Amino acid sequence: MSNISSRRRNYLLTPHRRDGLIEWMKSMLMHSFVLDALDTTGADTFSHFEVLIDEHRKMTDQYLDDISQNNKSTFVPSRLKQLVPQVGTFYTRLPLRKAFEAYNLKYGITSRRHICISFNEIRHILNLAQIIAMTDMYKGGSQLGLLPPLVPNGNIGGGGGGGVAHHVKKEGETDDQAIRAWTSMTVTPRREVDDKSDGSQYSGDTTPEERSRAMCDRSESIAIEEAFSLLPDRTALPGPKLICFDGDQTLYSDGANFESNPRLAKYLFLLLKHGVTIAVVTAAGYEYQAAKYELRLSGLLAYFKEKGLKGDDLERFYIFGGECNYLLRLGADYKLHAVKENGPGGWMNSTKHMSESPGNWSESEVKSVLDMAEASFNSSMEDQNMRARIIRKKRSVGLIPKADEKITREALDEAVLRIQSELDNSKINLPFCAFNGGRDAWVDVGNKRVGVQVLQSYLGVPPEESLHIGDQFLNTGNDFAARSVCPCVWITSPEETSYILKSILRLAGVPLMAILNPVDYEDKKQVNGDKDKKGIEKKVDFDEMERRTSRLAMDVFTGEMIPLQRAASRDV
Repeated sequence: MSNISSRRRNYLLTPHRRDGLIEWMKSMLMHSFVLDALDTTGADTFSHFEVLIDEHRKMTDQYLDDISQNNKSTFVPSRLKQLVPQVGTFYTRLPLRKAFEAYNLKYGITSRRHICISFNEIRHILNLAQIIAMTDMYKGGSQLGLLPPLVPNGNIGGGGGGGVAHHVKKEGETDDQAIRAWTSMTVTPRREVDDKSDGSQYSGDTTPEERSRAMCDRSESIAIEEAFSLLPDRTALPGPKLICFDGDQTLYSDGANFESNPRLAKYLFLLLKHGVTIAVVTAAGYEYQAAKYELRLSGLLAYFKEKGLKGDDLERFYIFGGECNYLLRLGADYKLHAVKENGPGGWMNSTKHMSESPGNWSESEVKSVLDMAEASFNSSMEDQNMRARIIRKKRSVGLIPKADEKITREALDEAVLRIQSELDNSKINLPFCAFNGGRDAWVDVGNKRVGVQVLQSYLGVPPEESLHIGDQFLNTGNDFAARSVCPCVWITSPEETSYILKSILRLAGVPLMAILNPVDYEDKKQVNGDKDKKGIEKKVDFDEMERRTSRLAMDVFTGEMIPLQRAASRDV
């Protein structure tokens, strides 16, 4: 189900489902491929892309400065804007040549003679360039200084028997060292698997030598983790200070819950542990009914509890429901609690200076948006003979399939584009988001542009230090709006999200083995100096967690809680 839904949302054969920048880059690289010159000219082509983006950023910044100072200024489009009219704002430089060279070193795309560089490969290169740009490595140095040396065969390591030799990075070498370290990561986005420290994931088609090497890596990881855990708990991780995530198909499969993904949970834990604020900005809108959001994130919250995440680390985890309507924060009891809206310190009150802030909306305008959306969906449903029904919530309207029915991708896109056009041409000034969710279509009052901006303002994080990760960046998706307020990374599955977070950690200087098998920091502190004890990683029984949460199901469309027996009868 999730794979089908992912393909439907990222289908690229229709004009409204294309990304202008990536398509233009692909067409430019096609010339080199046809001439069999990609190996010699590919890097230079990406350097040219960098020049155009830098020029575009400079001209955009100058124009905005003139406007803010009330100077009369005529907008002059950059060369990139003329070539790609849809291109938006770049909040950081993009080291595209460096990202291309690293990606090519790892995957050998310039060695191909029959298959040109693809849309998805350019997407991956853009993602990597964005991550490099947001780490202090690219600006000249890491704060962690624990990156082990690269040995000639490309593996990370050093030393033997007695432990792992650590390499203190010298000035000027951090950038290339980190990139080379990234290329040595053997697990690709498509091969991310659940982490099992007992080695059981190697019991299939792997050789005895591979299993032996894996066990050796885990032994060495303890030595690396001991050094890593000596860092102060509040050591700031070089890179983004705020990372926002979509929910469905980014943290968990479409329509499912975060139940059994220890690898992704581990990466989120490490980010929180070292000062990064995590926010799930999701279209799921259950108002302030915290238990329903907790069910969707049950496995992740259980992981935090078992690992003993405490204090400020817990409070840096937020969820923004309804895209920008309901803000909740994780508390010391490992449960989500509503952040107060009004009064001193209230998130709505604190962000009223923003014209689009929910604190400035009138209920009459909200009602007008929902009325138009409901009428448009009814019209689309009747015109296209959809086997669907409409549900209306406090801040959203949904077009969802009837039981055991499906709505075609084309019908959903038609419904979305129709209501987008109607709202754009209306006199309504509220922000909105009309999007195709893969199985359904929705109109939300507000959007993720507003959600991310509210978080940036409320938490005091500038756009260039924020990052949004999602899977719907086409113009019928609900991540599209976030592009205008912060750097973004475009993924297509939770597996790719895991790979992106591992890349962020790796490029920020976190040792590779610490990422693969981190030992609980609090345990290490308790046994420090005791030679007869070993730090033992706390394990979360995800199977047990899934068994417990499966007693109660939830209709992800309506938020209705359904006992398991009743839910099963609905499927009959």
